[in-house]
Amino acid sequence: MQEMLNRPVEVAVKLPKITRFLGAAVALAAVGHIVVHALSFLFDITNTPFVGIFLFFSMGQEANLPTYISALNLLLSGVLCGIIAFHEPKLKNRLGWHWAGLSAGLVLMSIDEAAKIHEGIVGVFLEMSIGRGTGIFYYLWYLVYIPIVVIVGFLYFPFLKCLPLRYSARFCLAASVFLSGAIGLEMLESVLKYAQINTAISMLFEETLEMLGIVILIHTLLMYLSERRFALTLNFANSNRDK
Repeated sequence: MQEMLNRPVEVAVKLPKITRFLGAAVALAAVGHIVVHALSFLFDITNTPFVGIFLFFSMGQEANLPTYISALNLLLSGVLCGIIAFHEPKLKNRLGWHWAGLSAGLVLMSIDEAAKIHEGIVGVFLEMSIGRGTGIFYYLWYLVYIPIVVIVGFLYFPFLKCLPLRYSARFCLAASVFLSGAIGLEMLESVLKYAQINTAISMLFEETLEMLGIVILIHTLLMYLSERRFALTLNFANSNRDK
């Protein structure tokens, strides 16, 4: 009989290193956007064989490096909330369902970011139904997403009150930074787009704020996990054991 080893997998997560790594990824995306748009302005690389580099780094494009970073960060934050939701009932804490809701919402946001559901499905549906928006509502998906943000904020206000101030304050900061980009600067971009003005700069700040908001959220979630001494053990088992 083959002796089977039962050794749990342990990975040490160091909060400062994780935060610095995620911050560096955001900085890389921002610098890449600046460089390719500067090259486009100076040399018009969008009409050269180097257009692929522009598409890979520009925050206004899809399925590229900035999109990948944003989607992965949202997914990571959703997974962290899921881990907390799994552990909370063991601590006899009533916040488990709130954490589970956050986890589901962040995972859906990750899918939305990667697949551009709010623009490719919701936005197109509204445009075909009621026509193209104008000015600040040039992007019509606001009509759906702003009410959702208000409802979620109302539902999660008691949840924030139950958390220690050091966590709730950071969660509010993360949400404020994220929404200032996702909705605030997106509205500015709507006005510029409607007026046919170049949106490269507004897009830079919009996407960077979104990514920084999620980095702040991840940092706060890792703080919560660390201070509560949460541990995740991976134990890979095979139902068909060797005899």
